[in-house]
Amino acid sequence: MTSAFPERRDPDTIDRREYGNLEAQVAQLTRDVHQLKTTVAQLREMMLQAQGGWRAVLIIGGIASTLGAAITWAVSHIKVS
Repeated sequence: MTSAFPERRDPDTIDRREYGNLEAQVAQLTRDVHQLKTTVAQLREMMLQAQGGWRAVLIIGGIASTLGAAITWAVSHIKVS
């Protein structure tokens, strides 16, 4: 059977350099995850603000279209002599 790490004979030992590299990688990954959490929180906040904005636009559009339809109906059905 061939090992994924042929230079290592004892799986319970680890080279100090390799351990240092692994520590550095874990530290970097920890920073990256923290940064991703911050970015996701900011994106969520933006989406919540946009959701409220879209609701306002839809409500205003609905009111405007209702008033426009009412005015159009009144002009076409009410005869002024």
